[in-house]
Amino acid sequence: MDRREFIKMCGLLGISVPLTSCKSDSGSLATSSDFSGSVLIIGAGAAGLAAGYLLNQSGISFQMLEASSTYGGRMKRTTTFADFPIPLGAEWLHASKNELTKVLKASSWENSIELQGYEGQDQVGYFENGALNLSPIFDEFGSDFEDKKFINATWFDFFDEYVAPGIQSQITFNAQVVSIDYSGDKVIVTDHNGLLYKVDKVIVTVPLKILQNEVISFSPSLPHSKLNAIREAPVWGGIKVFIRFAERFYPTYLTFPDSETSAGQRAYFDAAYGQDTSLNVLGLFAVGEQARQYQLVSQQAQLDYILDELNQVFDGKASQNYINHVVQNWDDEPYIQSAYLADIAPSSISSVLSSTIDHKLYFAGDSYTQEEDWGAVHNATQSARRVVEEILKT
Repeated sequence: MDRREFIKMCGLLGISVPLTSCKSDSGSLATSSDFSGSVLIIGAGAAGLAAGYLLNQSGISFQMLEASSTYGGRMKRTTTFADFPIPLGAEWLHASKNELTKVLKASSWENSIELQGYEGQDQVGYFENGALNLSPIFDEFGSDFEDKKFINATWFDFFDEYVAPGIQSQITFNAQVVSIDYSGDKVIVTDHNGLLYKVDKVIVTVPLKILQNEVISFSPSLPHSKLNAIREAPVWGGIKVFIRFAERFYPTYLTFPDSETSAGQRAYFDAAYGQDTSLNVLGLFAVGEQARQYQLVSQQAQLDYILDELNQVFDGKASQNYINHVVQNWDDEPYIQSAYLADIAPSSISSVLSSTIDHKLYFAGDSYTQEEDWGAVHNATQSARRVVEEILKT
């Protein structure tokens, strides 16, 4: 299992970035532009927020429509379950140290985010045929395993502190887009309230599942190549569960024979790792077919299933130490409806999904990367940067 596969197994979204002062010479956009029109961004997740931030810094007029009542998308987190923020979506950090510089495009910025990397002695458990085998994490995943967790923060907190404040006034919430007409000189976008928005360019950042389910209609219809890519793209559903226990009886990671397959992924992990806390919180992440065993049952049956699974591994300690839990089923989120583009998707599909239409419709997000990698926050922000640069050149 390589690093990309492991991160896909362990988190819905993630990017690895040492948070140090940023310098503009490693990531700034062109300061001059021939474009002076208006832009509408659909969706206020990582890609939408990053695109708005960069447009704002370039002096481009824009507005952002968000279907829900808050920004962040799959960077959702809760602060009420434990004495540290629990990332219900984006969790691990895995990317170049320059990624935040590129997002913020700042000469400098005050860093208040702390990161914690894993230690060589941290244990990975593998359970099969009734036996639990423990190995040092670097033996399992290599000595170059450099992934980090936020300490007392999440990806949402980073965007909330550094990206959103300067553009929040330009976000309209509770405005679900239902149609996009790009047949004329102006693009006409209609939301579910019947309000019309006439702009020069539109950046679509909604999750791929929203396009698959035809929540938004396009006039004229999207090109056949893009329609086929949307329809045929395998999209995994996903769930995360966090369980608080009275004592810590589990290793840093717990894996199974089906933790990494072509149908999906799953793993348990120490969610309190590195946090300034005495609480014991175990996380469960599952996508694809591996998620369905947890998703397709009642709440009580779901908890019973998880505790029984852990009891088999840890000799009944799960039920003995259970306190409470919280569940995030991404398939149930009305404006998201899934986790991300599956790892098994053809390598070319994201490039087709991200293609621009008539210099009017642009696509950005973790599925629209024009790369052979997708499904992470850094992919989403890179795609936003690409789109903004393309707009600035028109």
